[in-house]
Amino acid sequence: MGLTDPSVVRARVSHARRVPEANRFDYAVNFLLLDEAALAGKSAVRLFSCGRPNIVSLHPEDHGVAGCRGIEGVRVLARERGIEGVDRVLLLTQPRCWGYVFNPVSFWLMTGSAGNLRAVLAEVHNTWGDRHGYLCAQNAGADIDGDCWTTSRKRLHVSPFFDVAGEYRFRFRLEESRVSVRIRYDDGRGGGLETAITGERRPFTDREIARALMSRPFGAARTTALIHWQALQLWRKGVPVRRHPNPPEGGIT
Repeated sequence: MGLTDPSVVRARVSHARRVPEANRFDYAVNFLLLDEAALAGKSAVRLFSCGRPNIVSLHPEDHGVAGCRGIEGVRVLARERGIEGVDRVLLLTQPRCWGYVFNPVSFWLMTGSAGNLRAVLAEVHNTWGDRHGYLCAQNAGADIDGDCWTTSRKRLHVSPFFDVAGEYRFRFRLEESRVSVRIRYDDGRGGGLETAITGERRPFTDREIARALMSRPFGAARTTALIHWQALQLWRKGVPVRRHPNPPEGGIT
């Protein structure tokens, strides 16, 4: 499998929250890493469609933030922000499963001709329907290698148990056999959490999609249920709940 080939990613998602109440969990979640051909509906995989209903699918409205929608929007964003050498764009995301979709976070990976990671747009969705993008890139036009961290100020309200304050740090590793994303959130007050999405890449085929469906048939609906279950655990521990503020005016940080 090539570095920028489409893949089924059998991942594990872990969260570790710090004060005022510690909370940890680790779940298996299926992702797709899709190239531009798959996102244009040119895939030969019968169980997946782009822009029309299928057992597993993506629709244009599932992704995009204000000022940046779809692959061409990502390319325009890169040019406007002075990010050069973008040859391909990949999307790491949870697809629709049986028509239902919810993506806490998806990643638009911008790579050079050698598969080197030039930049990443982290597209965050919350359960209130708000969206925001965090553009991750190195200073002076350097590649994002597997050991570097990029920093973004938090702008979007995601969890009712955190204020809109502090900053995120992102680290990305794209390999032929695996993909890994780590996110460290520091709320600026001694609290925060660490999130990891790490998984094995498997061929983008009907067989691998079917295997993923058999292991976790409810897809994103299961993700939504788990989010609410963990919120209930925090509420039961007495963690204060914040009101949902208005989303930021700008679509990208």
